[in-house]
Amino acid sequence: MGILIRDILEDSVKKFADIKAVKWLKKKDILERSYSELMDNVIAIRKSLLAEGFKGKHISMIGTSSVEWIESYLAIITGNTVAVPLDAGLPAEDLIDLINRSDSEALFLSPKNISLLEGILAECPKLRKVWLLQEEEPDSLYEKTASLAGLKAASANSSTDADRPAPDDVATIIFTSGTTGKSKGVMLTQDNLAANVLSVDYTTEPGSILLSVLPIHHAFCLVMDWLKGFSLGTTICINDSLLHMVKNMGVFKPQVMLMVPMMIETIYKRLASVDPAIPKKAVADNVFGGNLKIIFTGGAHLDPYYIGEFAEYGVEVLEGYGMSECSPVISSNTPETHKAGSIGKPLPNAEIKFENGEILVKGSSVMKGYYQMPEETAETLKDGWLHTGDKGYMDEDGFLFINGRVKNLIILSNGENISPEEIENKLALDALVGEVIVTGEDNGLAARIYPDQDVVAAKGLDEEAIKTALQAFIDKYNKKQPTYRQITGLIIRKNPFIRSSTKKIKRQEALIDEPLPMA
Repeated sequence: MGILIRDILEDSVKKFADIKAVKWLKKKDILERSYSELMDNVIAIRKSLLAEGFKGKHISMIGTSSVEWIESYLAIITGNTVAVPLDAGLPAEDLIDLINRSDSEALFLSPKNISLLEGILAECPKLRKVWLLQEEEPDSLYEKTASLAGLKAASANSSTDADRPAPDDVATIIFTSGTTGKSKGVMLTQDNLAANVLSVDYTTEPGSILLSVLPIHHAFCLVMDWLKGFSLGTTICINDSLLHMVKNMGVFKPQVMLMVPMMIETIYKRLASVDPAIPKKAVADNVFGGNLKIIFTGGAHLDPYYIGEFAEYGVEVLEGYGMSECSPVISSNTPETHKAGSIGKPLPNAEIKFENGEILVKGSSVMKGYYQMPEETAETLKDGWLHTGDKGYMDEDGFLFINGRVKNLIILSNGENISPEEIENKLALDALVGEVIVTGEDNGLAARIYPDQDVVAAKGLDEEAIKTALQAFIDKYNKKQPTYRQITGLIIRKNPFIRSSTKKIKRQEALIDEPLPMA
C-alpha cells in the first residue's frame, strides 16, 4: 500500500495548523503564511483546476521560489494532475520544447518571466491556459492568460474537490540532463516522492527554521526542502537571491539548510578571510545568523576538508547522494550516523548492488521511467534496477562512497548536471566547427574545437581569425544560456580527436592533441 503526498500534507496541516509554513521577503518586510492558510490556497487552486477541465493533464511551471509557486505545485500533485517544473533560466526555445515534449496543457508562469509569454503561446499549440503567479489581474491582451488570484477565487463556485490520486500515479515530471544530448523527463509517482520524504532519517521540532536557497525546480530542493520540510512542520523561508544568501541567513536565522558544494565553498572563503583573532562563535553568528546547526549537501561531491572546517564554527555538514530518477535521495549521512568523505548509508527503502563498479539502486523511490522515451528507460532501468552511471563502493560499516562516473555527464560543484552532447550539438551548428567536445574544467565548461579545414581554407583564415570567429560564436551561444551552461574556456585544436574503431570520438582521450597515426 503506497502513500500520497496529499496524505503527508493533510497530516501536517492537522498537526501544525497555526505554525508558519512559509516566510518570504517583500522589500524589507517579512511576510508569512501558516499551514492552514497554505492548505486553503492549495485546495482552492486544486478545485479550480478540476473545474476548468484539467483532470489528468500535465501542467508546466516556470518561475523561481515563491509561495505562489509552491502552493500551485502542491495543488497540482495532490489532485489528479501532473506537475512539470521547468528551469526558468533556460533559453525560451528550450522551455518551449519542454512544454511541448511534456504534453503540457496549462502553465503557471512567474511575472518575472512574462517576456516568454508571447513565444510560448505562439509555439505551444496544446497549451490552453496560462496563469501568472501573482495576485493582481494581468493587464495582458492574451486571451489564454489569467492570474493565480482569479484561479483561486473561481473555486468559490465549485464544491467539488479533485479525487485522491493513486499511489502509482505520476505526480511530477522533472527534466534532467540526458547523455544522448536530449533532456529526459523523469516520471516520479506519488509513492516515489512520499517514500523518499518518509525514508530520509531526519527530524526536528515543529516551527524550526529552514532557509531554502536552491532552485525550486530541482528534485533535491523540491522534495527535501519543501516536501520533507512540510512533513516535519518546519517554517520554510525563501531566499530571494543567491547574492543575498548570507544576508538572509541573518534575517531569518535558520537552524538547517540544504546547499550544493559550491555554496559551501563560497561561504568558506568568507570565513577564511576573517581575522583569526575574532572568536569563531562571533564569526558564525555573523555569517550564519546565530542558529545554524546543520547543512545537508548533495548534487556534487564535497571535499571532506570543508566538513572539518565548518565543524569548528559549530555547523555540521552532512553529505548525501541522489539523482532525480530516485526522487532524489539514495543515501545520506545523518546527525547520528555519519562518516566524512562518504555519501552516507543507503535509505531504508533503497537496495544497493554493484555491477562492474557501477552503483545500482532498487526501491520504492525509483522512477517509473522517462516520459515517452522507452529506449532510454530500458537502458537505465533493467529488471527494476536503476543504473546510476556512478561508480562506487560500500565500506565495512555500510557507508557508500563514489569514485568515478560511467556516463559522460559533467557535474559542476553547484550541483548542475551538464550533458556535454546537448551543448556540443548546438556548437556544431557553426560551419567553422569541425569537431567539438565539451569538458568540465576549473568548475566551468571548456569547448575543445577542431576547426573545419575546408571552411578554413575556403575563407583563408589564419589562427587569429579562427579564434576570433569561434569566440564570437561562443559569445552568441552564451548570451542565451543560464550561467551554468555557458562556455568559459575555448581550446582550439591543431589535430582531429582520436576516434574508436566505430568512428566515435574517444572522450577519455579528448585532452590529447597530437597528429593521428597514418592508417
